[in-house]
Amino acid sequence: MGEVGLGAVAAVLLAPVAAALTALVYRFPVPMAGYARGFGGVGDAALGSLFYLILGGGPVLAALGAVGGVVAARVAGPDRRRARVLTLLVAAAVALLAAVALAVLEFFIGAW
Repeated sequence: MGEVGLGAVAAVLLAPVAAALTALVYRFPVPMAGYARGFGGVGDAALGSLFYLILGGGPVLAALGAVGGVVAARVAGPDRRRARVLTLLVAAAVALLAAVALAVLEFFIGAW
């Protein structure tokens, strides 16, 4: 699998982990249940993130992860191992930024 595919898949697969981390540190909006917080909300946040992935977040994260894979491959040059590591780091950052964006979205659009 090239860096483009790796970035796309990794960003989508890391979304529940990013949601759980966001809930652990701050909070994460779980559809039809409110906000998940702390250790008790980690599982709810991870499951809630699947709802967002199904509603259209999956292709968005995949596209951003793929772009991250292209950028990582260009930065790494011919070093395939470095390209893969950078791709995974960028994919994790994309997933985490998406989770944080959902967590703070109400500050920009109001309560939802």
